[in-house]
Amino acid sequence: MLKLKMYPARNGDAFLVYAGGTHILIDAGFASTYQSFIASDLAQLARDGGRLDLVVCTHIDADHIGGLLEFFSLNGSPGKRGIEVDAVWHNSLRSLPAPSTAPDGFHDRMVLEAIRRRGFQGAASTSPNPISARQGSSLAKLLRQNGYTWNGDNGSSCISEGGVPVALGNARIHIIGPTNARLEELRDRWLREVRKLGYKGSLQPNDLVDDAYEMWCAAVAPSSVPNVTPIAANGNLRLADVYTPDTAIPNGSSIALIISAGTERALFLGDAWAEDVVDSLRALQPAAAPITFDAIKVSHHGSLHNTSVDLLALVDSPCFLISSDGTRHGHPNFEVLAEIVDRPAAFERHLFFNYETAASKRLQSHTSRSGAAFSVHIAEHDWIHLGGKHS
Repeated sequence: MLKLKMYPARNGDAFLVYAGGTHILIDAGFASTYQSFIASDLAQLARDGGRLDLVVCTHIDADHIGGLLEFFSLNGSPGKRGIEVDAVWHNSLRSLPAPSTAPDGFHDRMVLEAIRRRGFQGAASTSPNPISARQGSSLAKLLRQNGYTWNGDNGSSCISEGGVPVALGNARIHIIGPTNARLEELRDRWLREVRKLGYKGSLQPNDLVDDAYEMWCAAVAPSSVPNVTPIAANGNLRLADVYTPDTAIPNGSSIALIISAGTERALFLGDAWAEDVVDSLRALQPAAAPITFDAIKVSHHGSLHNTSVDLLALVDSPCFLISSDGTRHGHPNFEVLAEIVDRPAAFERHLFFNYETAASKRLQSHTSRSGAAFSVHIAEHDWIHLGGKHS
């Protein structure tokens, strides 16, 4: 049995997955997402004798990591946990090797302190609570100080594609991203940026380096992508007309997963790049036939830079999940939604949104070009049961 909750995470992601008795938390939106919605569910799970078998931070971005910072700063030390957590997957700087150079000097520490003082900008969201002092610490620091099993041990190795599926109770997880190359690109960009600020130290793992790295990642400006014509200017544009690949390196570092329980399986993409997902899935299943999942979490809140025609030719599902309130970058983009439902299908597609947006409203009056059946579900925050029914 596979079911999931998509929390109202504003312009972020937060999912609780139940997979055959296994509970997995994937991202947690902002601090306010955790406080207002997730905390009560986890408290009830703990009262019922349950635990989180796995917590996944897909990548270091304020709208994914903010709620996790809040959770891990409040969940307590070993023996005093609010809820037990068996494993955490999170790629921070200490998960990758860094060049060994000179020890940090006074100026090096000042550079890192200046980055750390900025904090996780926006990680609390605007409502209902301001950013807390707790979010002056990296997730890496919280995991290490509170004794969590992190990336299989102490966080010194990374979570990346390849290898055999991971067995987790009655669930199996296949990691399809990121590649090691994407993680190294993010690390190398960080190195270039701190060198520009005059840093000459080692960048070997320590609390200050962990904090500065994660806070920089969460605040880094996305790489530029070509402008596209707004929907209002040309209502007939197709995804093929407007798609340009994402080049934001933090998004390319997203952990992307296939979670299976019994015969059911769901694809969670974080903010992954479409081209990387296509490469991984083709390696996993070389056959030309589309891969059908019981649910697909659409990458990067439905951005037209992260879902390509090639990707949609490779995957399909009766259940698509779009997490966004529409306040950032106009996500989701209507062209992505239309491309999903315009394809022929022998089943009805259900598109679940945790908020009503301009694109979801327009989709409700859209007719599939192929005549395929689809339905739109707005403000869907309760359990979604896969395999043909939801509540």
